Amino acid sequence: MPATTTCPYCWTRHKNADLRMRCGDQCANKGEMFPQRQLRKGRCPHGELPQTRRACPACDGDLLREYVDSGGRNIAVIGSADSGKSTWVGVLVHEFQRGQVSRRFTGMSLDLLGEKSRVRYKDDFEVPLFEEGRPVTKTRSARASTPEPLIFSLRFPRTRWYGTNGVAQVVTVFYDTAGEDVARAEAMDLLIRYLDAAEGIILLLDPMQMPRVRDQAGATGATVIDQLHVVNRLGELLRERSHSSVDKLLRTPLAIALTKLDLLRDTFGPESPLRQPSRHDGVYDDNDGRDVHEEVRGWLDQWYDPAFDRTIANTFQNYRYFGMSTLGAPPVDGTRLSPSGVHPYRLEDPMLWLLARFGAIKTKGKR
Repeated sequence: MPATTTCPYCWTRHKNADLRMRCGDQCANKGEMFPQRQLRKGRCPHGELPQTRRACPACDGDLLREYVDSGGRNIAVIGSADSGKSTWVGVLVHEFQRGQVSRRFTGMSLDLLGEKSRVRYKDDFEVPLFEEGRPVTKTRSARASTPEPLIFSLRFPRTRWYGTNGVAQVVTVFYDTAGEDVARAEAMDLLIRYLDAAEGIILLLDPMQMPRVRDQAGATGATVIDQLHVVNRLGELLRERSHSSVDKLLRTPLAIALTKLDLLRDTFGPESPLRQPSRHDGVYDDNDGRDVHEEVRGWLDQWYDPAFDRTIANTFQNYRYFGMSTLGAPPVDGTRLSPSGVHPYRLEDPMLWLLARFGAIKTKGKR
């Protein structure tokens, strides 16, 4: 089967031979685009060396070589408004680059790919969260503007009994969607293509959108979006593109993460796995993951709605629940984080589960 690439900008899939290249500076037709299949001995149709970067035939978006050659692993991050998607992505990159996760996975490295991703991460995530101590800006709807994807490469040393033998690489794309985009009744073509291209989906659940939790916390104000509606909507969007039968489970792995655990501490007993340190140390500990899965499932039955898990089980073939706190403490207000700074708890667990499923990291304790 010919190699294919899914564009991380418009989410259309193309054969690699159809990707566009541009004539180089020495060519009389400098900048002219042509399909990669027209290369002859590494030269453009006019006999000169072309520019090295390829482009999407549909939107002309530049495609980095590392992304094309690795095949890319597109991970969709969705959730209702205020579930903390942008904040989670921003802190996750930091943790995999220089935080606790990087220290627990020896030899792992994370590199942002392309100038646009590096600038976007610096301006939209690193500066506000880690230099200025303020929340990240809320994601704008894709209807207002198409957000720039964040593309990064995760590399893990591949070890054999005789030592290190190369690296395992996962090139990941995060395209942050606004909560209202997922919950709207009408389908959006770009969002459908985005979800269809995803090899894994991370759904963030905001406990403050759940009536019983809101009542206990005395929360008021913000519009409440039913989390069960978001799950139903997700299933509808995935089936829009795949045309899969309604009597078959969707095969895209789904990680469902309950956020803001720092606000929920008193709802979990002292022996809860969500009050214990993560056991993912250099590998994905499946026993730890299953303990957390059952704890969150029970919590959702008690504090939210037993119909939630039944809907998930009757929609997705592979899913797992997680619990995490991205910041470690709630912000003081809309412009200031907690004075204690950013101290995430278990925010990496959904990503590690997907990486284990991709085969990038090893799993222990799998039953």
